[in-house]
Amino acid sequence: MLSRKLFNNPMLLKRCTGLNQHQFQEVVARTTPLWNQLEIKRLSGKKRRRAIGAGHPYHLKTMEEKLFGILLWYKVYSAFWLLGMLLGFDAGNACKLIQRVRPLVQKAADPEFSLYFKRRVRNIQKGRKKISSFADLQREFPEIAEIFIDTTEQQRLRPKKQVQKRYYSGKKKRHTLKTQLVVGIRGRILLTSKPYAGKYHDYDMFKRERTADMIPKQSHSCLDRGFAGVNKDFPNHQWLMPIKRNRWKRTLTQSEKIFNTKLAKKRIKVEHVISRLKKYTLLSHVFRNRITEYQTDFRNIAALTNFRLAFVT
Repeated sequence: MLSRKLFNNPMLLKRCTGLNQHQFQEVVARTTPLWNQLEIKRLSGKKRRRAIGAGHPYHLKTMEEKLFGILLWYKVYSAFWLLGMLLGFDAGNACKLIQRVRPLVQKAADPEFSLYFKRRVRNIQKGRKKISSFADLQREFPEIAEIFIDTTEQQRLRPKKQVQKRYYSGKKKRHTLKTQLVVGIRGRILLTSKPYAGKYHDYDMFKRERTADMIPKQSHSCLDRGFAGVNKDFPNHQWLMPIKRNRWKRTLTQSEKIFNTKLAKKRIKVEHVISRLKKYTLLSHVFRNRITEYQTDFRNIAALTNFRLAFVT
């Protein structure tokens, strides 16, 4: 049983969950009906003999306490024995709590996560809105007129010998997981890829995810030099990439330097988004849990980041 002082202390609540009081209560209100539906489905199994409501009750009785448990785990990323000790039960029950609340976080924080972008692109492709230029796109759908694509990388535990080579990143010199992000002009995360092993290059992930097929041809897509070759492979899109010196081009002109500066000021948005994601320790420290759960946890934290942004804007 958690003390009410914790939920009434704005600074402490934000340090533990990343949300202020109003945001936390809003997520609790959205999660409660989803939790009730999930519990009715779980307790209505064919093998169950007891009626719904019978059996030992949860140690954390309110939805506030259950949601606080998983958000605290995302924020601090402690071991289950420590999380259980903080919440008042053992490590096994802490693990069960995470497993049961984990599928609900994204649905409560951002129900339209990834659908938001796909629906607008579908409207453009099917001709429901006449979009023939960047100006038309900026007028009808300003949030996707300029988009930013980048990749974030996180260290994982050293895997078994059979797959060590696959997960080894030559850039980071360690075993990593990589995820591609598509971010809108206002900082909203529009798309996230599935996690890839550390050996895959950013542009290789871009082609495997078929990201170019999901982007409107009229939009301006800002990239870094990790996506070199995209202009040649996808000439029908409008790609913006910094101009760098090489052995054939020793110096940059003044106009090229100005272009790089303006592009960097735009691309800083995606770097800010990645920094917001990494405020949660689960995405900034070594990932210690099952790789099969990594995508769900990443999308949950991305949905929470979008949820916080909605309150700011």
